[in-house]
Amino acid sequence: MNKILLKSTVLLTTALIVGPIIVSEADAASTGGDYTSNGYVNFAEGDNTGINPVDPLDPSVPVGPTNPDGTDPTPGTGGALSIDFASSLSFGTQKISSNDATYYAHAQWISKDKDGSAVDMTRPNYVQVTDTRGTWDGWTLTVAESDQFQNASGDKLTGAELSFSKGYTDGTTTAKPGYINTTNFVVSTAASKILGAGPNQGMGTWVYGLGVNADYQENGGAHLGNEAVSTASPISLKVIAGTNKATSYTTQLIWSLTNTPGN
Repeated sequence: MNKILLKSTVLLTTALIVGPIIVSEADAASTGGDYTSNGYVNFAEGDNTGINPVDPLDPSVPVGPTNPDGTDPTPGTGGALSIDFASSLSFGTQKISSNDATYYAHAQWISKDKDGSAVDMTRPNYVQVTDTRGTWDGWTLTVAESDQFQNASGDKLTGAELSFSKGYTDGTTTAKPGYINTTNFVVSTAASKILGAGPNQGMGTWVYGLGVNADYQENGGAHLGNEAVSTASPISLKVIAGTNKATSYTTQLIWSLTNTPGN
């Protein structure tokens, strides 16, 4: 009887030891092991030809801006670093004054919404740039007058000053440009820096706007006719008395975008 009990005890003990080992081996075999595969993607610089202007107060929304005289804007510059749009300005038809006078620009006319449907609303005047180079090198945006306002005969508005104020920026990425010209400055034939993106800044689409809707007479509503007089705007034109004839005067704004880091 003692031997039987001993054998029984040994057999039971052996079963307890061997049992867990057999289960562990079965679990390992059921996983099938590990296998590694690969994922791949490559990026090339973009081509911004034909990129849509956006709402300067919400750059995620495309819009259709129109020049003050009702014509379509000039297409953007295209390329991977591009100027997509810049506002043209109208100060309307003003009565000649015997004193120095300051006049105010109309807001930007928006004639099409994001779906391409006809609308009549206004937004702050703005310039739009896009960087899809993929280098993250930064850039600099400036503005200048080509020359002083002048009429068809070449007579200039001597001493006139075109001024910008209340500058801001907004864009489609978090890579905000490090430099934003928020001052009240005179636009002259010497380039004025308005936006600057340093390394790792300025990727995507960015606008430089002037003021908000409430800073303009239109306040986001319908546009003024090209000859109408505006009474409020962050963009002004100061004219010296005795320098203006009863005719129209024009100038060109030169917006320049370079790949020089500008923060």
